[in-house]
Amino acid sequence: MAKRPARKAPRRAAAKAAKKPAKKSAKKVVTKAKGAVKKSATRVASQKISRVEIAAADIPTHPQPFPTACKVGNVVFSSAVSGEDPVTHEIPADPKLQAENAFRTVRRIMEEAGGTLDNIGKVTVYVKDREIRPIVNAVWEKVFNNPKSRPVRHMVPFDLPPGRALQVEFLAVV
Repeated sequence: MAKRPARKAPRRAAAKAAKKPAKKSAKKVVTKAKGAVKKSATRVASQKISRVEIAAADIPTHPQPFPTACKVGNVVFSSAVSGEDPVTHEIPADPKLQAENAFRTVRRIMEEAGGTLDNIGKVTVYVKDREIRPIVNAVWEKVFNNPKSRPVRHMVPFDLPPGRALQVEFLAVV
């Protein structure tokens, strides 16, 4: 019987040799990936993102030295939107009218920002008295009439300025 040449040993040695550099190159890939993340983060941090005030004649201006709302990139932020009448700029005594006016202003802010109420992700309602929760809920259900597409909401009792029953803040992405 003829003997076969022993070829298995060189193949195994080649396979072992091939595995060792693979481990080293995997480390290099991880190091390169970390460097790419750092470069990417630096690139994002250095990009100029503009902040634009959102204002219109029928959007009441905030009495403090900051805007009622602003847009940074594609995110819309509001300060406290109260229930003042958009024409007379007076605060009605009726909490229901205040709620309707506040959400009317929220709608107008979103329109000026290039979005709709559907772009709002979170709303915080500050109330002087928890007893007006049913009033706010009734207005809320009219404004956000699709129960499956409402933003999250948090209602907080708060010491509001005189005459104000509520204030609304929101965060939206357009």
